Amino acid sequence: MSENKEKNFEQLFRAHYKELHRYAYRYLGDGDVAEEVVQQVFLRLWERDWEEQIHTSLKAYLYRAIYNESMNVLKKEQRKLKYQSHEQHRQDFVPAVDESTRDLNEKLQVALAELPEKSRTVFELSRFQEMKYKDIAVTLDLSIKTVEGHMSKALKHLRIELMDYLTLIICFLIYTL
Repeated sequence: MSENKEKNFEQLFRAHYKELHRYAYRYLGDGDVAEEVVQQVFLRLWERDWEEQIHTSLKAYLYRAIYNESMNVLKKEQRKLKYQSHEQHRQDFVPAVDESTRDLNEKLQVALAELPEKSRTVFELSRFQEMKYKDIAVTLDLSIKTVEGHMSKALKHLRIELMDYLTLIICFLIYTL
């Protein structure tokens, strides 16, 4: 590296540093971050063959580079804040969902206990054992239409008994999407 290039760079740095720092500070509002931005721009300039590659006004180039780097910093900060906000909402929401899930399970068990024996058995085989209506009909020695009738009765009863939790479930699904 030539001593002349080093001297030119130092002069450029001393001549423009303060005004570029003020310019970055206008966008960022933080002196330390503005300093980092200016140093980053000068570091990139140092790494390049800036005397040969920059054909426009050097001052205009530096201002544009400071502006672009400042905007990148602001965008990164916005993403970080958005992520932190999302995580905070999620952490606030999860305990409530856990508690509501326990309540829902208790309410479901009570509602199932209120069903007639056959309807409860059909529902449990269908939903918990994941059996098909045809298999339930064979297992319980019932017709498929009877199995469908028991399922309709069970689902209608559960919809009525668990109505309060439908809104919670819908809100949870919307929030997690």
